[in-house]
Amino acid sequence: MPTLTVRDLDALIMDGLRVLARGADSSMEAEARTILRDGVARRLRWESATLADLSGPPSLYDLETPFVRSQDLPREVGF
Repeated sequence: MPTLTVRDLDALIMDGLRVLARGADSSMEAEARTILRDGVARRLRWESATLADLSGPPSLYDLETPFVRSQDLPREVGF
């Protein structure tokens, strides 16, 4: 399986990853894989969306963008 090394991550990102991993009862590496997998899938869905996909309810409310998921609540970001 391929390997990816990510350098120069901010301490806040590492701390956040540690918290998420602990909350999911998994390793930081497993949590990073989950975040990357979900993020890439969302970006690919968004980039392949057509105008029909974006043309109003209900599909507009169901569409997940790379930045917002329908189940996310507004929150402050510490980056």
